[in-house]
Amino acid sequence: MRAIRPYKYKSYKPYKSYFFELLYKLPWIFIGAMMAAVSLEVILIPHGLIDGGITGVSMMLSETSGYPLSILLFLFNLPFLFLGLKYIGKRFAFSASFGIIALTLCTGLLERKAPFLEGSTILILIIGGILLGLGIGIVIRNGGVLDGTDVLALLISSRTRLTVGESILSINIFIFLLALLLFGWKGALISIVTYFIAVTVVDMVKI
Repeated sequence: MRAIRPYKYKSYKPYKSYFFELLYKLPWIFIGAMMAAVSLEVILIPHGLIDGGITGVSMMLSETSGYPLSILLFLFNLPFLFLGLKYIGKRFAFSASFGIIALTLCTGLLERKAPFLEGSTILILIIGGILLGLGIGIVIRNGGVLDGTDVLALLISSRTRLTVGESILSINIFIFLLALLLFGWKGALISIVTYFIAVTVVDMVKI
């Protein structure tokens, strides 16, 4: 049986050192959250593309049920934050909570903004995927997450040969299959390609 890798996000540094580390990392987590929010609200969502993870599930349920997206995001991310708290630690749970709250606030500020990219679907797909991947990668590199399923992906990555990006993509395949049933093959297929670009960038940034 292959040994399980120790989870590198669990920190044992003294609290004083950890506090000064947070002063550096939290602004980067916020910047990454803002980049992801711009990708979602200003590029992808206005063009009918579906995000992955808890955000994607929340978007689909909000569309079909009429419940506010922000409430669904908060409620559905809570179990994954508790999962991170239990298996990774309090410090990670704090950074993860900060990242998810930052994304929620940023998407709220950008909600209903007109898309600034028009024209080529391929251009929109590439730019949106790269920007989303950069945002997620920056946040993960600085010890946070933007989506509850990122916590699950980090745990899978620590216990298997899959990278974080590959783990995220594997989880989201099932979400995009659900999107296929709800929104048709074209939007789901383009969303999958966009997210494949994003997770590739995640692994490049996270190294």
